[in-house]
Amino acid sequence: MDAATKQVVHVTPSYPPALGGVEYTVQAVARHQHELGMRVRVLTSDQGLTSLDKMQQELDPFPVARLKSFVVAHTEIIPRLLVDLISVDRESIIHVHLCRAYTPEIVWLCARLRNVRYVVHAHAPDVMPSGWARPLLKPYKKMLLRRVLRDAGAVIVLTDDHRNLVCSKYRIPPERVVVVPNGSDHEIVQLPKSLGDEGNERRLLFVGRLSIQKNLPLLLRAVETYVDRYGDNIQLTMVGEGELRHAIEAEIYRFGLTGRATMPGAFYGATLESIYRTSDLLLLTSFEEAMPLVFIEAMTKALPIISVNIPSIRNVVTSGVNGLLAEPTPEALAEAIHIMLTDREFYSEVSKNNLTKSRDYTWEATVEKVSKVYDNLTYSSRARPCA
Repeated sequence: MDAATKQVVHVTPSYPPALGGVEYTVQAVARHQHELGMRVRVLTSDQGLTSLDKMQQELDPFPVARLKSFVVAHTEIIPRLLVDLISVDRESIIHVHLCRAYTPEIVWLCARLRNVRYVVHAHAPDVMPSGWARPLLKPYKKMLLRRVLRDAGAVIVLTDDHRNLVCSKYRIPPERVVVVPNGSDHEIVQLPKSLGDEGNERRLLFVGRLSIQKNLPLLLRAVETYVDRYGDNIQLTMVGEGELRHAIEAEIYRFGLTGRATMPGAFYGATLESIYRTSDLLLLTSFEEAMPLVFIEAMTKALPIISVNIPSIRNVVTSGVNGLLAEPTPEALAEAIHIMLTDREFYSEVSKNNLTKSRDYTWEATVEKVSKVYDNLTYSSRARPCA
């Protein structure tokens, strides 16, 4: 199918200026598809809108419908979504982005009613339970999400670990689950990094949403442990915003890290790239992740990575090659930081390997792989119209 003949409708619970890696990914994929000549639309909620909304829409050269919504248990409920989906041209490909409930089920219902094709982009195929709705997550996955995934023409995942999970847990045929990594449009630096003079302050960096998933108390405890064991020549910058900002500020004070851990807010574009460029290490301590965009962004600046050792992360970071993976304890993370900041030869080698690996991740490559998924899209018999 020629790019110019493709009509794609992206369905996502939230969209920039709402913060998050999923939101940024949807926007990046849609923009690059538009540049290739595809007819692109986005259906999303009105959550996260600010005074920047009008400016944001002007930046997108394709229609973005922000539908009225409300939030229940961290889930965007969009009453008009089904109506708008039913009006979509039947030749369109519906590309639904899975990171929370509701929107995937509405797309599935539309497919049942109108026999339209849909692709599930599973950014988070095994979401961590949280909040008062925690007891509902297991039956939701078994009764609803499994059906959404099994009836899709294809399921896109970000890593091999997630492909294995989707195939085994939801019993999806392997040939219908495709690995398509995220990309980045950050400028790739020319040279790897090296540690500055001994005794200079080392700059640690976290970039991400200030949310439960990121397990930021562990990050702060790791920094506290490092200071206690190895010295106070480090500074942690936490770039991002989110619902836990005030709680994290309280934790910084409680751990005695005031002045050593700072939270300057969220940054984008050239400012964020400059922060990566002037940092010495990127840290991540999440409970669970898909494929963090921050890893790819860090690689473009040859920045070594230290992370907890969890599924999918190890598909991107090979411990001892382009970073270090540690057990999720303050002591293990502090030791990994110490190793990286004291072994100059190892640090330089890791930086060089990350710079080389960064060239594997571009949005152009991502969109090319997504286009091949569209070309091979098949109808599932279970997605036929109801009798």
